[in-house]
Amino acid sequence: MAAVVPEPLREAPDDVVDEILLRVPCPSSLVRAAASCSSFRLLVSSPSFLRCHRALHPDESGPFLGVFSSVPASGKAGGTFHPAGPPHPAAAAARAVAGAGAADFSFAFLPGPPDADAGAGAESQSGWLVRDYRDGRFLLDRAPSSHAIVTDLAVCDPVSRRYVLLPPIPEDLAATADNPLGVLGGRRWCEPFLAPAPASAPGDAEDGDEEPAFAVIWTARCPRRVVALAFSSRDGAWRALPSPDCFVWRSRRSIFACAVHAVWNRRHYAHGRFYWVDCLTNRWLVLDTSAMELTVEEIQSPSRFWEENVAVVEGPNGAVGVFAHEFYHADGNASLNYYTILRDDDNRQSWQLEKTIPLPWSTKHGRPYCLRGAANGCLVIEVSQDSPRPFMSSNHSRDVELFTIDVKHFQLGRVCRARCSGGVSDGWWPYFSFPPLLSLPTV
Repeated sequence: MAAVVPEPLREAPDDVVDEILLRVPCPSSLVRAAASCSSFRLLVSSPSFLRCHRALHPDESGPFLGVFSSVPASGKAGGTFHPAGPPHPAAAAARAVAGAGAADFSFAFLPGPPDADAGAGAESQSGWLVRDYRDGRFLLDRAPSSHAIVTDLAVCDPVSRRYVLLPPIPEDLAATADNPLGVLGGRRWCEPFLAPAPASAPGDAEDGDEEPAFAVIWTARCPRRVVALAFSSRDGAWRALPSPDCFVWRSRRSIFACAVHAVWNRRHYAHGRFYWVDCLTNRWLVLDTSAMELTVEEIQSPSRFWEENVAVVEGPNGAVGVFAHEFYHADGNASLNYYTILRDDDNRQSWQLEKTIPLPWSTKHGRPYCLRGAANGCLVIEVSQDSPRPFMSSNHSRDVELFTIDVKHFQLGRVCRARCSGGVSDGWWPYFSFPPLLSLPTV
């Protein structure tokens, strides 16, 4: 009797395909798989598959797709997304995010003020300002008046167009902010920002349909105290955070007579801690998100750096890294120094030089570049060869090139050419996210 030869499989079973695609770690590879056939696309874009994939590959974050600026284009509201262009490896995914209907970076889906004029321009009609970006979420605020210390706050996702309006800060907590200093050139009197999402409490059930958690920190820098409040979406409540006593913010204290908002308005983040750097006095204001407490730490820094020349980044293996450049280059050749913050046996902290990276721009006729935002160990550099950068960044509109450099390879990479405006106090963030096909709502 002849043996029966089983017919060869012409198509893999669905459960096998699911398991194969779940084990593809790289998001760009998933996008290519989804482009191969409609059934793969339906599977890869499903929320249940994406949640399983993120759980299986927790270290695979969204790729770098471009740079987001809080300064909107002329006559528009929201901010501006500058997508990475060719030959950047993420150019195709960046185009998908910047494409029509993919993400609304004007944030037109947010509610307008009750007295909005239907005939007014987009910017005046919305009133929302972009204040921060983290993990696919944006934080915007809207001031009911020019002198209002407390503003309306909204956390939103421009891809899914979902948003959450935060409850007002209780009056007793808001009253602790006495005579705060202005930020954003006097347009605001508070500094709200997004913190890493709070971890689930032990024993909490993991529900795949549960809305993603987020946290918001609200600060006001008063003459002798930094007021800090925290909001968690898990309990929907505001609470006060411990802050340093008698921490004096002087209005003018440098040889350049710079106003305080131009010096202390740069906030940095690395490995669960926020930093505000003061190189003149070696005092850093530090917010530890695990302890939810503000402290002042003394970290000895090289005397030749000004705050605009410094960017704190996440270094490898939990290290706190610092990119910094000289204010003046005697030989006319630009360079960027990379330091790590070390603690000695006496618990004193200081900067240690790890590497000097030569930059391809001449500084003989002025400094043509400035440091912008940093995230995930990646620093954004703005370059304007036609108009060398002055001491403090200018607010005028200009044609620039955007570059990045990271702490893993220290290689300079071109992002795109862009039309930019805004000064040192405006927000610039490296935009890490998944392309729309692989995006889950973050709010």
